[in-house]
Amino acid sequence: MYNGYVAVSAAKKHFSIHFHDEDYLFKLKTALPNCTLGKRCVNIKYEDDNSTIIVKQHVVKYFGMLLCTER
Repeated sequence: MYNGYVAVSAAKKHFSIHFHDEDYLFKLKTALPNCTLGKRCVNIKYEDDNSTIIVKQHVVKYFGMLLCTER
């Protein structure tokens, strides 16, 4: 039921992208040196536009990967 989720949460100084797949999360972290890892999430400061763009691309890639493997 919870396989493949991606969620977004907001805090005062950052937002977090939560992934079900912890391995994918660690791969994403290497592309985001300015961000910190939380519990199955990446924390991104609001003013970090470059990281936001990278995360958007990876979320699309993640869902595309999931849709291709479920067939």
